[in-house]
Amino acid sequence: MGRMHQNKKTVKRILSLILTAAALTACGGNQSAPETKGSTAAGKADTGMEATTETAESAGDGVLDVGYATGPESLVPFRSEITCDMPCMNLLYEALAVIDSEQELTPWIAVSWETQDNGFTYDIEIQENITDSQGNPITAEDIVWFIETAKEEAMKPVYSKVESVTLTDENSLQLKLTSNIVGTFEKIMTGTYAVSRKSYEASSDGFSSSLASSSPYKVTEFTANSIITFERRDDYWQDVNLLPECVRPQVEKISFHAIPEASQMGIALETGVIDVALRVDSSTGAQFAGNTDYTVELSEGTQGWTLCFSGAENSLLAENEKLRQAICYAIDVDGLITGLCAGYGTYMYDSHSAVMIGYNPKWEQEEYYPYDVEKAKSLLAESGYNGETISLLSISTTLPQRLSQMIQNYLAAVGINVELNIVDKALFTATRLDGSQYDMVLMTIGGTYLSDAWSIRYDPDAYSTGDATSRRDYDLQALLHEAWTPEGWTEENIDAVHNYLRDHAISYGMVNPQNMAIWRNDIGLEKEVKEVAGYIAPAASTYSGL
Repeated sequence: MGRMHQNKKTVKRILSLILTAAALTACGGNQSAPETKGSTAAGKADTGMEATTETAESAGDGVLDVGYATGPESLVPFRSEITCDMPCMNLLYEALAVIDSEQELTPWIAVSWETQDNGFTYDIEIQENITDSQGNPITAEDIVWFIETAKEEAMKPVYSKVESVTLTDENSLQLKLTSNIVGTFEKIMTGTYAVSRKSYEASSDGFSSSLASSSPYKVTEFTANSIITFERRDDYWQDVNLLPECVRPQVEKISFHAIPEASQMGIALETGVIDVALRVDSSTGAQFAGNTDYTVELSEGTQGWTLCFSGAENSLLAENEKLRQAICYAIDVDGLITGLCAGYGTYMYDSHSAVMIGYNPKWEQEEYYPYDVEKAKSLLAESGYNGETISLLSISTTLPQRLSQMIQNYLAAVGINVELNIVDKALFTATRLDGSQYDMVLMTIGGTYLSDAWSIRYDPDAYSTGDATSRRDYDLQALLHEAWTPEGWTEENIDAVHNYLRDHAISYGMVNPQNMAIWRNDIGLEKEVKEVAGYIAPAASTYSGL
């Protein structure tokens, strides 16, 4: 098979410095779409490097090597939301529950839970005899400590909705919430890890570089933002066959490589440094389509790219609905799919991805700002726009920078003057919630439930300055409050929020790049197991060629 049989260890030596340097420059972010197993071929990657001439063990080194754009900056369990969806996270820690590929909340460390007051209070029972890799027991008392600490650390906003958490016996606890917004309890269940307080407090660095975990895997190698390697434990506390399938360990040894540059990801996959690449940029992934040495699998993107309009008083767009609508009609999504995604992208029909729970496929039959230059110009004339400069805030990584430039060109074509403010990740994070710093901001909006995304984006009480763009829209808030409770989570109420966001152009979902998972066929994938985002769960799948 030619290159498919190169020696992975030799190639790793050639590329290790390049990939590590690329990874260290980065900061640590479905239901399945139809699979693509061999689409239009685009040829092999031009690596710009001579391939090794040594012969090979191919994938048969016993290690499943997985490439992903980011890696953990530390092993600390109380981390921010930014890296919580990395594919290695389910191997680091076990949570109270996991959302599986069917979008069902499934018990993991927890055994059961119930509420008697419509989602404000939950009684949770956890498993017995849980121990970590140091042999320390983990009981409900440790879970109470974890939730209290997560609330104090304030790295994940959802824990601010915890009113109290109380131990009821060795294996059960009671959780009281200040809000019964749909998705809040689920997010706490999937974000609360089984960690021994004794082990954590004995750690010299708070599990920053090494940890004790209840996971069936142990970390054997870790370099921040670069590589993390796991090996199956032989002293795991329970039968692994009792675990949910999406987190059931099937691979003995697995390494995750942080490769932020799309071209380097392609090189690593082609030369055998990695066996599997997840969330591959379509401009790179397209070259593997149609090549029988690889399988390319597509799934719907979990976030998509959304243009959010400032609601701050000093913004030209805050009160000018027609100008916002003109901007939406002026953007050619077909052009974005081609120019940004190499054709591997889909239209958005809401401000949020179609994989979020609550999304209604019927929206795809409704008009959602189709590209219409004449309508954009007509609305522009009605808006009273006089050529003022409109600022667009974006992060400086390749894809959003390219998207910003395309938007700037589309708007210029209808007479709207856009100034790009492309900044690094630190500055973007510091300013993205302050609508006084921009007129438009280019965002990806994550979350499992629409209600979760709504609460942190559009609730005027979410931040001291208003919602996530400094808007104070209390008509929208009333619709949110009606829709996001367990009894209000109905199609009619969800539609009302969707229609309001669309009709008033509060934000505009444009293009959703499809997730590309690519693997080398010499690993001999026998059974693919998927995780909630719709792509392969590498450690839970089985292979014959490792």
